[in-house]
Amino acid sequence: MPRSPLPPVAAETRRPRGRRRADTDLDVRERLLACATQLFAEQGIAATTMAQIAAAAGVTSAMVHYYFTNRERLLDAVVEERIARSIAYVWGSADSEAAADPHALVQELVARLFEVTEHLPWLPPLWLREIVNEGGLLRERMLKRLPVEQLQRFVMHIGSAQREGTVNPALEAPLLFMSILALVMLPLATSRLWQNTRGLPKVEREALRRHVTALLAGAMRAPASASVSASMSAPENTDGSTS
Repeated sequence: MPRSPLPPVAAETRRPRGRRRADTDLDVRERLLACATQLFAEQGIAATTMAQIAAAAGVTSAMVHYYFTNRERLLDAVVEERIARSIAYVWGSADSEAAADPHALVQELVARLFEVTEHLPWLPPLWLREIVNEGGLLRERMLKRLPVEQLQRFVMHIGSAQREGTVNPALEAPLLFMSILALVMLPLATSRLWQNTRGLPKVEREALRRHVTALLAGAMRAPASASVSASMSAPENTDGSTS
């Protein structure tokens, strides 16, 4: 059974009495969030009105204000309940069995990025439009939620493997995750452009996954000379063996 890329949404009970009404509230709120993220990714936050979100969800504009009060609260919900959960899932690989092997860890990060973006196809264009671009309306919110500790541990893990001779020492450990993110997110974010322009190659998800996986596996592989050097530099024990 495929794993779910995002933790289940915690049930909200706005009205403890009458479970059916509470379930309906949750359904409407989730539909509004889904429509908002889709429209934000397609046309940008600044160009999207609350009325458009309401129309896409099949409710009145008053319902959007009922659940989110205003645009700022809606953006907070998008970040907290959609993007932040995606980030948490991707970095959950650092706590998995794959974390013991830097090569497996990188492949797991890639796998989870593809899993999340398949589940949330609006994420790559929204990432490019509203987080990466200067003036993006989600940039400041996301800067406050960067997984700094996980990134630091990742860099230390890669650096340690480089010193041991198991990862290519020519790589810059602090830039590795940035490269992973760009390799996955940028092609997916611009896939519509590629698909609608004659003469340009189409971006197919599975082909991209294979390409990124192979590219990173090759880039991380330590050259034979590095492995030999690491072995020769290992301290020698009194019995002549290396530790």
